[in-house]
Amino acid sequence: MPDQYRDVTVLCKGGLFRNEDALSLASTNPGAAIRMLNFEVSQFGGYRRINGFAPYDASNTTVPGLGTVLGVWIHGDTVYAARRNVGDATGTLGSNPITVTDESTTLTIAHTSHGLSVGSFVTFSGAAAVGGLTINGVEMVVVTVTSNSYTVVFTSAGTSSASGGGASVTYSYSYNYFIYKHVAGVGWGSNVGPTGRVALGVKKLRVSNHNFTGSEVTVLVDGVNRPARHSGITFSEIFDKQGTAAADTETQLSNAFDSVNGDATVTVDHVAHTLVVGDTVRYSGVNVNVGGVSINDTNFTVATVASVDLYTFELDSTSGVTGQTNVGGTAISFFYTRANTSTVKDIVAAKFTTDFSDHQFFAGMSGTLNHLVFSKPSNDLDYTGATAGVINVGFTITGLAKFRESLYVFGSDKIKRLTGNAATDFALAEVTSNIGCIASDSILEIGGDILFLASDGIRPIQGTARIGDIELETVSKPIQQILQGLPSTHDLDNMCSVVIRNKTQFRYFFPADADATLSEGIVGGLRFADRRVGWEFGELLGLRAYVAASGLIDNQEVVVHGDSDGKVHRQESGNDFNGAEVISVYATPFMYFDSTERRKVFQKLSIFTRPEGVSTMNLGIRYDWDDPAASLPDNYALDTAGAILRYTTTGGEYDSTFTFGGSTSPVLETNVQGSARSISLVLTSSGTQAPYSVSGFSITYQDAGYR
Repeated sequence: MPDQYRDVTVLCKGGLFRNEDALSLASTNPGAAIRMLNFEVSQFGGYRRINGFAPYDASNTTVPGLGTVLGVWIHGDTVYAARRNVGDATGTLGSNPITVTDESTTLTIAHTSHGLSVGSFVTFSGAAAVGGLTINGVEMVVVTVTSNSYTVVFTSAGTSSASGGGASVTYSYSYNYFIYKHVAGVGWGSNVGPTGRVALGVKKLRVSNHNFTGSEVTVLVDGVNRPARHSGITFSEIFDKQGTAAADTETQLSNAFDSVNGDATVTVDHVAHTLVVGDTVRYSGVNVNVGGVSINDTNFTVATVASVDLYTFELDSTSGVTGQTNVGGTAISFFYTRANTSTVKDIVAAKFTTDFSDHQFFAGMSGTLNHLVFSKPSNDLDYTGATAGVINVGFTITGLAKFRESLYVFGSDKIKRLTGNAATDFALAEVTSNIGCIASDSILEIGGDILFLASDGIRPIQGTARIGDIELETVSKPIQQILQGLPSTHDLDNMCSVVIRNKTQFRYFFPADADATLSEGIVGGLRFADRRVGWEFGELLGLRAYVAASGLIDNQEVVVHGDSDGKVHRQESGNDFNGAEVISVYATPFMYFDSTERRKVFQKLSIFTRPEGVSTMNLGIRYDWDDPAASLPDNYALDTAGAILRYTTTGGEYDSTFTFGGSTSPVLETNVQGSARSISLVLTSSGTQAPYSVSGFSITYQDAGYR
């Protein structure tokens, strides 16, 4: 009968769908979303507006230095971060050092023996205007170099050709990055990392943790410098082999140096050294100047090999002291790296690292992009000898992932799997020859599997390994339209990811340099429904994360990210994005309730929610698949009274999450107006209000017959 009332109840499940046609989605999964922005799969059912983020340390928000946070990680209940240093070299230039060319943005800077490289960052002060340009305080990048000058690119072109700037032009050069440790009550403190870490060409630091040496160790790679390791006390660079204590690969040296007055040659007494000409050596703990200079923490090249126990290197300047014999102290730490030959296990400039079978593995070295290098067993300091090794995988490596009894090696269109326990039984097998990982930092372990971003979507490694290249094993088909556009709209080398374990959730971030509000992302969560476990997705907007990490601090999961302004933020904290509003949107499919032709007169809407504080949601209604001729009602404002404060055996707490006198009712009800063949509900919110969950809704309507 035309006046019969009907009630339809829909549970919010399925997540974001951007690929299915309107009829199919409304019929098979009306609780899914055609828009789901800044919502996540709720642990309590339905969809939940995400938490905000806030400074990790409200009183010390910014890591010292310049530029983007290059890395952030958690080690031993402590957050660490890396950022480019300020003022690695400072001083005053000669008179009128700036040359400007008319209508050109390129400037030439005169500086005798400047020592800069292409990519160095420079800033000037005290310079008078030249050629219509005042360059003070503007950071620029070196683009070409000669021995006594270099060029930079300014933000605007000169209006005339001229040289000048005056006699008081001061410079500040930046070309290293430092690592900082956060200390509660103090802030980020001073540099705790190895000195001389070159920042040129470093886009981000990647880390892995292991404990196969008996304690928790973090290993860092950056694609430019030597790998470094942190034992919880100190950072140090990793060489092919080193001796820093009796328990290391070799004992330390003792009084090992001889020098001759007037000669730059230093002879080193090093029993059974195995070095060859061209190898790199480095020392620390030397207690005297050798040949008149400090040789600590400086790289030297082996010049000659006199015997199995003796070799020499050359100082930069001739010795100016009386000849020395057997000097240096009794606890000299040494490090060395082999010259670049076919037998070298080269780990310099590695981009990727992980442990596997009690070995440390490296990949992504600039000169050997197809090589896996591994250490001796249970020793991440020694990469020499038969129990260490190199494996040629046959393609450029884009990432590594340890999972169960295998090490997965990713290329952009290939995957191989390494099994075994030692150099004698390591075996490499093909997983797939046409599918690989196109974004190195998309690889993550979650939900008993490894996920990664492939050319055809987000894939699980178990499904890919089992079925090969079959596209059905992508878990991201509902959002495939979003993923297909990522390579053309974002630099995938800039993306990062993080796992939130207590939610069985991962997040992909694609940061936008210019505007945080343009920074996109994807959130994926596992849901158990219909007696199966499946992935559900949503979109993120406004989280400009360049690096991210999660881990335990005081047995509580902490999620952090670093941004382009040098700040480290804690996610899952607060109701806003560091003071900026959180814009959220949830839109249902166009529901037609068994008939696309029968008109319905809508009467009432009930939304089942779980508020976590006082919040206001705006309900918009769209009719007839967005037919422009459809008459739409005004938006409805739905207010929550806040989650009620409950006192338990552990007590209660008055804060922004709970409201004294808050409502226990989960239902928000409103009468609605209008008639149509189909209806879509659009729930939006903005501002800095508390999160809330939407578990489902009920629509009451009256049949109005056919058109």
